Amino acid sequence: MNIIKHKKIIIFFIGILLIVLPISPISSQPVIIEKPDFLLCLMFGWIILDPKNSSISIIILLSFFADILWYRPLGLWPLLILLGSLSIKIIITKISVDSFFSKMMFFIFFLITIDTFIYLTSLIGLTEELDFNIWFTRFIFTILSFPLIVYLLEILLFKDKKKSN
Repeated sequence: MNIIKHKKIIIFFIGILLIVLPISPISSQPVIIEKPDFLLCLMFGWIILDPKNSSISIIILLSFFADILWYRPLGLWPLLILLGSLSIKIIITKISVDSFFSKMMFFIFFLITIDTFIYLTSLIGLTEELDFNIWFTRFIFTILSFPLIVYLLEILLFKDKKKSN
């Protein structure tokens, strides 16, 4: 039980770092490349790798904190993350998600679903839509960074889970 609590604390602080680092003033030059959503990769990777012990409250707290600091619509991401994580937990209990291909397909489906809801919400709320090129580069870079995040989580935090399987 103590190890599980330490993993939750570690993931919480990694999530805080992934929220703060993209908005920290590292350089005075404008950013040319759209950054991937490492926080979403971290949260989804945690749900995939440890569905029974992943904390919904920490995931919602991190996404709500990201809403505040990243100037996103307040509460929309936490709601979508909550719905997505609960549905992924239900799916994982019924289907084995051991292969890399199945993890990637779940993540791509998860990301497409969240982006679709964000787009529909922006249409309903009559807010400015994100440029397609910016959205597409963020989408591609997020998909490409997901295997790296999952690999690092498997090696650093969930190596005991991998041995037991």
